[in-house]
Amino acid sequence: MSPNCKFAIVGGGLAGLAAANALKTFGIKAEVFEAALALGEIGAAVNTSPQAVKALQAIGVGDAVAAAGTTSPGIYTRNMQTGEFVEFNDRLKAAEKYGAPYYTFHRADLLDALASGLDHSLIHLDHRLTGIEERSDRAVLAFANGARVEAEYVVGADGVRSVIRQMLYGEDKPTYTGQMVWRALLNGSDVPKEIMEPAGRTQWVGPGCHLLAYYIRGEKQVNIVTQEDTDKWVEEGWSTRGDPDEMRLSFPNPEPRLKALLSLVTDCSKWGLFTRPLTRNWGRGRIQLVGDAAHAMLPNAGQGACQAFEDAYILGRWLNGCADPAEAFAGFRRVRIPRVHGVQRLSLSNAKFKHMRDAAAQKEAIASGKGSVHGSSDWVLGYDPIVEWDKEPVVPTAYAA
Repeated sequence: MSPNCKFAIVGGGLAGLAAANALKTFGIKAEVFEAALALGEIGAAVNTSPQAVKALQAIGVGDAVAAAGTTSPGIYTRNMQTGEFVEFNDRLKAAEKYGAPYYTFHRADLLDALASGLDHSLIHLDHRLTGIEERSDRAVLAFANGARVEAEYVVGADGVRSVIRQMLYGEDKPTYTGQMVWRALLNGSDVPKEIMEPAGRTQWVGPGCHLLAYYIRGEKQVNIVTQEDTDKWVEEGWSTRGDPDEMRLSFPNPEPRLKALLSLVTDCSKWGLFTRPLTRNWGRGRIQLVGDAAHAMLPNAGQGACQAFEDAYILGRWLNGCADPAEAFAGFRRVRIPRVHGVQRLSLSNAKFKHMRDAAAQKEAIASGKGSVHGSSDWVLGYDPIVEWDKEPVVPTAYAA
């Protein structure tokens, strides 16, 4: 492929900047077009698992990512109402097993790490896409600010509400999952150490809900994210201001540590969780979708950003290996779609486990090794994108198409 081939990446979030780094790694120049007036990510925190860290290292941002992240020792899970120990997912052992660490980040810090490796003159802010015209030899992008940009190939990384996706395939019809999310961010110094012990990352599970709290930025902040089964919140949105008292009522009869943690919340946000149909509509011709634009998923496997980082490296590798970018896009979709569909199905399965109504059955499921949230994810975490970028993915039957 000619090094002068012009690529445009629409979207300057985690997926878009990762894709830009990947293309740069393989000698491909790409310009990024972001709708916002400044680079930034909505939401407080994000996790990266070992296989995604390998992808980030391979696109040249490993040192910046390591400097920005907090190493995650593991998740200590308790029963929400009794405080009883449920399980410990040892992420240090997992990191040794899979050959790369787990990290947690404030999203803004991770975005800065991704941006640090790029030529900022190639990142164009205040470019909200309004139209795309597919021609035989190029695509023409139209933006709300009046700009028109021609590119030979386009990478759509414009998120779950992707404009490119809608223009290619029409409007998605999201389905409410019957679950809503609460998020809050606390100063780490305000949270007593005994609440976060022993691992600094504690999950509480209960009938119809769960809550996860963990340190980010070292121990400067504590991120809280929850899910609950409900029919009272059906609006889809990034972040609607919530009522802390309403948030606390979502977790009745909490054990003392959880009660103390919830009492510290003075500001929170909420939104409903929606799913979209699993689809093979990830792009065509000169246009390729990546990240949430291609495969938005529920957060229950902690893989939303991770799969975008896999996308970035593998897309760059395919482009490096093919003379024709359209052929590279087709190869990328062939190996990525089955794996990502499996991860999306895993996320749905994890949601069911975490919210089991029968605590005894939940504990028995964990002990059996069959029902644990983490018990069937070796195929996700053990994947090596550098070695397996062009291979048919291994997906357990339970999650395969």
